[in-house]
Amino acid sequence: MQMVFPIVLGLLLLGSFIACYFSSKFWHWAHVLLTETVFLLGLAFLILAGEVVRIQKFYGAQNQANLKQIERLEPQVLALKFGTEDAGVISRLENAEIPVQTTGDGEDEPSRMLSVGDLEHQLGMVNRQRGRAWRDVELGQIVDPEKLVISLRVPAPNPHGIDQDSIVYVFEQGDAGPAGERGKQYIGEFRVVNVADDQIQLQPASRFDQRSRDRLGQTQAPWILYENMPVDEHPDGRLEIFTGTTPEELQLMLPSESVEEYVRHGGPAQPGDDEWHRTGYDDNGVLVKPDDWNASTQFKYRRSLRDYNSIFQELAKRFTQMQADIAKLTQGNQQLAETLASAKKLQQMGEAYQAKLQNDLTGATRDRQAIDAHKNQVETQLANARALLDDLVNQNAAMGNSMQ
Repeated sequence: MQMVFPIVLGLLLLGSFIACYFSSKFWHWAHVLLTETVFLLGLAFLILAGEVVRIQKFYGAQNQANLKQIERLEPQVLALKFGTEDAGVISRLENAEIPVQTTGDGEDEPSRMLSVGDLEHQLGMVNRQRGRAWRDVELGQIVDPEKLVISLRVPAPNPHGIDQDSIVYVFEQGDAGPAGERGKQYIGEFRVVNVADDQIQLQPASRFDQRSRDRLGQTQAPWILYENMPVDEHPDGRLEIFTGTTPEELQLMLPSESVEEYVRHGGPAQPGDDEWHRTGYDDNGVLVKPDDWNASTQFKYRRSLRDYNSIFQELAKRFTQMQADIAKLTQGNQQLAETLASAKKLQQMGEAYQAKLQNDLTGATRDRQAIDAHKNQVETQLANARALLDDLVNQNAAMGNSMQ
């Protein structure tokens, strides 16, 4: 059957050309041309009609099913585009495992499904505060070890949209380790020095000390890049990532000085809490300004929020200052050690000189003792000589007296 139709079509064309040839002997050429044109158009219409019949035969039922499916899905598509309050449409979307976000409790306020535009607006507000983030960034080689220029590959999105000379904040991607152990860490603030299709090159935006260089050498891929430093925030209760965790589990995840804040956040305030850690609510659970607090105000404990960018910068400054103090103290200790060594040498010289003086003193004492002994001997001899002299004088005087 498939071969018959082309043969018939060819015979008809051939017959029309033969008819035109013989008709041209009796008709005007314009009439012949018009007649042939009408015949060819009719033949083309016949071919198209046959093709339509064939398509309807093979695809008609499927087309009708597709039309019915489109008619059934069109309300869902409109609901996704513009939102809806139709509970049936919302239920069908949920049954199809399509994530649906609604507003209103269905009692005082009708439940309404948010549209894609509404969700994009919410996402835009979140991105505006948090900024863009690039995950699963692959760590390449260090292009310039002196300036710490590092090559990275950003797998998604494509293009990545990172501008040259922009600032990004780099973290190791993954869960934090237990308190006291090395887990995923903050690497630092970097400047984008070069961009390509899915490649970028980063350089530290501030001077890296030896500790930061060592941490960079021990870093673990993948990285996550943030356009803005992540902000600290909390809802009325705990942070979402800590939902369902016990105080014992938090003690393993957080530093000991921070556990109490996270455990108590959202709970009742205690008398010793200052105004920076208290939040007032009325009987309906509505937040009350501090100026409107009264005796009926119910207070809850509020964890203080942290500006991580300022904290990291301040800690970096303090660490640098501590390193400078350590270097200064080390230099001072070295100078004191040198001075002490010099003093010990002087002490040794003094002790040696003192020993020499002690020897001289011993010799001088011995000489003095000898001199004193000789002096005593001389004084004794002198006393004896004086006694003999006195006796001789007395004898002479007596002899003189006797001679008279």
